[in-house]
Amino acid sequence: MQVHYMENHKKTFQHDEIDSKEFFLTLWNGKAYILLCSTFFLLCSFMYLQYAERKYLVEHKLKPVGESQQKSSYSGLGGFASIAGIELPSNSTNDFIIFKELIASAEVSEIIIRNQKLIRMIYADEWNISLKNFSEPLKTKLMANISNLKRIITGNKRVNYTPPNSRRLADYISKNIQIIENKKTGFLTIKAETSKPELMLSLIIEATKASDKIMRQRYIGFSTEPLAFYKEKLRTARSREHREALAELISKEEEKLMFASKGKHFIAEPYINPTISLQPTAPKSKLILALSLVLGLFFGATFVLVRHAIKRDRV
Repeated sequence: MQVHYMENHKKTFQHDEIDSKEFFLTLWNGKAYILLCSTFFLLCSFMYLQYAERKYLVEHKLKPVGESQQKSSYSGLGGFASIAGIELPSNSTNDFIIFKELIASAEVSEIIIRNQKLIRMIYADEWNISLKNFSEPLKTKLMANISNLKRIITGNKRVNYTPPNSRRLADYISKNIQIIENKKTGFLTIKAETSKPELMLSLIIEATKASDKIMRQRYIGFSTEPLAFYKEKLRTARSREHREALAELISKEEEKLMFASKGKHFIAEPYINPTISLQPTAPKSKLILALSLVLGLFFGATFVLVRHAIKRDRV
């Protein structure tokens, strides 16, 4: 029984060895086809890389403004504000989170949209120089047919053209800009990969300025009520300790209000200058060439093996 098993195992091994030899021999005999296929795929990748749009990485890094100072100011204000039923911001971290969410909001885009020079650059294909206004760009017959086919497939109705507005700009920002928060430091990195790095950097800076401006205006509007409350309490306070505590709170609140009114940055400030990568980050030339070579070898080998199998079946 054991001898019979060993003989079968030996025959199977020899058969596998013959198949492996035949496999590699077939590939070797068809090396010209494999080489031709690999060359074709490499030429296609060369052509693609010649005309592909180059994209650069834009980065803008921000940190909270005066985080420790704002925290210490609010820690003292909280007790007195709670007595009067006035809600103060807990700390600057909350403000920083709101600042982050505002960047891609329609509220920020409403401010950016006033910069018509920047908007004309973003929507350059829609700007009609002769009419000096935005208009729907003309579509080629191919693009029009593709659009009609999409509507037929999806069942969507034709949407009328809408000139650039805050909602469109907010959607553009959310699609083209990434906002990444460092969990350890809490700092923000705003980045984008684009073929127009200077334009995108200008948009990112405008968005951060607009977010900071909105937060500043909100604080200035909000601080009026707490200040009036503390001053009224100071006027009627009898004990010396109470008056000194209220005077300190008013001083801190007015200091922050003055900072909000005149400071360059209120919630977030850049801690290094914005950067644009020196070399394109897309397309990745080495990766594309490597993939094209692998695909060429794969399809070439597949063609050779299929061709060999067809010939063998005909014999």
